[in-house]
Amino acid sequence: MLVGIVFGVMVAIAVGYQMTFVQWIEPTIKESDNTAVPTVDFLGQQKQKLALYFSPRSWQLGSTKVLESNNIMLLMKDFREVGENRLELEPLTIIAFESDQEHDKWDRPVVVLNAEKAILQFSELNLTFGKIGDLVGGQLLGNVQITRKSADGQHEPLNVLTSDVMLASNRIETKRDVQFQMGKHQGSGRHLIAQFEEGPNRGQQKGPNISGLSVLELVHVDRIVLSTEGRGLLGNAAEMPGVREKSSQMYASAPVEIRCLGAFVFDGAHRVATFRDQVHVRRLVASGVTDQLEADLLEVHFQKEDPDKEPTEQTAAVSQEGESDAKTAKLKMQRLVAVGNPFRLSAASVSANAEGGQLIYDLIQKRIEVKGSPNAVLTKDQYRCESPHLMYELGDNPSHLGRVWSAGPGVFTGNLNDQDPSEVSRLAWRDQFRIEPQQGEYAVAVEGNATVSGGNKGQISGDKLFVFLQDVTPSGEKKQKLIPSRLHGIGRISIDTPQLVGRTNEIKTWFQFDQPQVAQGNEPGKLPMGPAPGAPANNGSRQPQPSQSQSPEEKPTRFRLSGETIQLVVRFDDQKSYLDSAQISGEVQMAEMPEGEGLIDPFMVRGNVVQLLNAADSNAEIHVTGEPATVSGRGLVMRSGRLRVNQLQGRIWTEGAGTLEFPLDRDFQGRKLAVPEFFNVQWQGSLEAQHDQITFDRAVKIQGRQSELNTARMTITLNRPISFTDTGQNKSLSAKRVECSGGVQLYNRNVELGVVKSVDQFEGKTLAINQETGDIQAQGPGTAKTVMMGSPNAQIPGQPAPLKPADEKQLTFLRVDFVSHVSGNVHRKEVTFHKVDRAYYGPVKSWEDEIDLQNPVAMNATDVTLRCDQLTVVQHDKQSGLSGGEILAMGNSEVQGKMFSAWADRISYSTEKHLLTMTGNGRNAAQLIHQQRIGGSRQTLKAGKIQYWPETRKFQIDDGKSIDVSGVKSNDFNIPKIPGLR
Repeated sequence: MLVGIVFGVMVAIAVGYQMTFVQWIEPTIKESDNTAVPTVDFLGQQKQKLALYFSPRSWQLGSTKVLESNNIMLLMKDFREVGENRLELEPLTIIAFESDQEHDKWDRPVVVLNAEKAILQFSELNLTFGKIGDLVGGQLLGNVQITRKSADGQHEPLNVLTSDVMLASNRIETKRDVQFQMGKHQGSGRHLIAQFEEGPNRGQQKGPNISGLSVLELVHVDRIVLSTEGRGLLGNAAEMPGVREKSSQMYASAPVEIRCLGAFVFDGAHRVATFRDQVHVRRLVASGVTDQLEADLLEVHFQKEDPDKEPTEQTAAVSQEGESDAKTAKLKMQRLVAVGNPFRLSAASVSANAEGGQLIYDLIQKRIEVKGSPNAVLTKDQYRCESPHLMYELGDNPSHLGRVWSAGPGVFTGNLNDQDPSEVSRLAWRDQFRIEPQQGEYAVAVEGNATVSGGNKGQISGDKLFVFLQDVTPSGEKKQKLIPSRLHGIGRISIDTPQLVGRTNEIKTWFQFDQPQVAQGNEPGKLPMGPAPGAPANNGSRQPQPSQSQSPEEKPTRFRLSGETIQLVVRFDDQKSYLDSAQISGEVQMAEMPEGEGLIDPFMVRGNVVQLLNAADSNAEIHVTGEPATVSGRGLVMRSGRLRVNQLQGRIWTEGAGTLEFPLDRDFQGRKLAVPEFFNVQWQGSLEAQHDQITFDRAVKIQGRQSELNTARMTITLNRPISFTDTGQNKSLSAKRVECSGGVQLYNRNVELGVVKSVDQFEGKTLAINQETGDIQAQGPGTAKTVMMGSPNAQIPGQPAPLKPADEKQLTFLRVDFVSHVSGNVHRKEVTFHKVDRAYYGPVKSWEDEIDLQNPVAMNATDVTLRCDQLTVVQHDKQSGLSGGEILAMGNSEVQGKMFSAWADRISYSTEKHLLTMTGNGRNAAQLIHQQRIGGSRQTLKAGKIQYWPETRKFQIDDGKSIDVSGVKSNDFNIPKIPGLR
């Protein structure tokens, strides 16, 4: 369609000669005048037929001489011999018919050649005997006109004007100016040369042995103007609905102009036409930007068309209507080749441009191939592709994006955001790049070091990337609108976006738009690797929430992630794009990337599958599944089979067993640790962590380096709320309160400067410790045990080691069995047991030993047992000015040792003074039974108040009632029976 007609015109010039002389045979002389050459008054026989081609007063309709042979007729006024076998004819008209059949040759188009004078050279010439041999050469002198006419006017006319044409057996040439017009097409130049191929040996047949056109050359081309359909160089620009029906001049077809400084050459053997030297092709439109092509060399390749086949619409657009000769009329333009340094194509009609070293345009396939030196550039609308080798195939709608293919490294850029024209998407590759239109969307393949980036939205790179674009162009609009639909990446994928940085082997991304789009189809892609059938679940579609979007000043938290497969859902609103949900599978790691050094312990998850839901909202959730799944950060390390995290609520929960690493600066009894440590919490039921509380359910076990606690249910209250969004939260996370229920077992080793000072154990129904205030609460029945370094001083669980033990190598065992509950405060070093069923202590040989009281006779001299309603133990700090500790038993209290036993309403013991004080309740006196040595006499003391020093066995009484020695009663005082005393 571009320049096909101009080549047909040039060929027609040669055809005029070919049809005139190729089939010349010895003529038949019809009639003669006074000369030796017979003539005929053809006006009588042919006047009516010739009148269709010549004006009434033309000399051809007058008295002429005729030489006629089959499909050739020569008309002349006069002729004479001018030398050996040379004949001068003046003037001369040659009529060439398409057929040699007399009954229909006038019904077909004829070619008429007019010359002012002709000198023809024959191989033999004898007019006397009417013998004329083969035409071997000659000259057409003066003005020469070649026309092609049809009697019915249905065929496109041809008119060629030149002068002084040289004829040879296989060549014609004129160095004069040449002007031609074929229908609406026209052009001019000078120095025309036509060479013909030699045909096969025809035996005795006379005439030039010519089988076809070899080379047609117009040495100097001034200007060629072609009238073709449409207004676009590479296609019909009038593709808008209803354009063809409009008569407005702005929609009319515009002609194409071709200029060049070099020669135009048509190679008939290979059917290739060539323009050389500064070739300039452009559309001549009345206003606006024209389509143009600039090149150093322009080649147009033709192919033969089967003359028996019905012409298609494409064929009719590029072939010459009405031509019947198989050598010329059935040629149609196949492809166009432009070469330049560089060539430049500007096709504003379809919003396309190209630049490079070579352009190949296949008119049949509507395919453009561009080769660069080094790179070729192809642009379409807002899209630009740059690579060493590019191919672009026009779509059914030329104004829309068609098929694209690129070999070698290259870059593709384009804008997909109408709201922000400055936002440019970029695709880069090393191996190849393809775009395939298919059922309302485009499949884009980028292979070899592939990279897809979108302005300030970051980029994705890998071995292969497939991007699918959806066509949402509104009906009736010419400008195409494309939006991303999904992305699929394979092999060494790298992600770098404002929200994510990571690596994976495969990524699948779906794009969703809050604004309604005009979807026109979503068929599966033709490319070998398409996305998964469905995107990761995101709890259904959501309406955009403006209040949830971040302000322009806020920066989203970035995460570094890795996994075998990453699936993302990216949502677009009218202002920006953001990550909506994600699913990562296979050895997943996702870690928060804080800016600077403000965050010491970033949020991190690890597992086999990680799901991120509502990522753009403050109510985002993360679901982690693994063996185990791990969530860590802000002082926590949590592991389970499936963990779920809600950022807004600061909530972590799981329905399965797991472990939690948790920092504590105090032990389970609230005592300050010399060095804070991480404790490991295990559970078999579930976990719920929200705000500032963490609750563990069923078979809970918490273990530190020196401690272990087992319970059915435990709740830890933190010193601050859990937050995975506040990157500025740097306050160390620790336990504020620990509450255990459903049964508690506690084991603790108190170590100071690497030396074990005590080993503590506790059992009860519940246990609550406020790590900040030091308050302790526990429910019984239960047991408290301790093995401590030092001599017996009545230390019980909840008390530190003695300040100044008498014997640092001595180990002392203490046990308290209580029925009701325990209360106290470890900061004040005070603990109270209620309803003490039994308490006893004494020396042991190892940390694992316990006192066996099944045999009281086997008690050591320092072993002591105690029963009371309430037992309080206080350890004095050095800062208080006091030293040692005190034990206070109240309510029906009884104490028994190897050498003594006592009962009182109130019994206290000072560890510093080693003093035991017993007080009655007013109704009942205190009672002490003791002996100085084993087997010695016993003394029973009864008084309102008794002070007793067990080490020295001295005593002092106040408000005394009686003293008995060796069990002999004095007076008749009623002394209550003391349970357990023998």
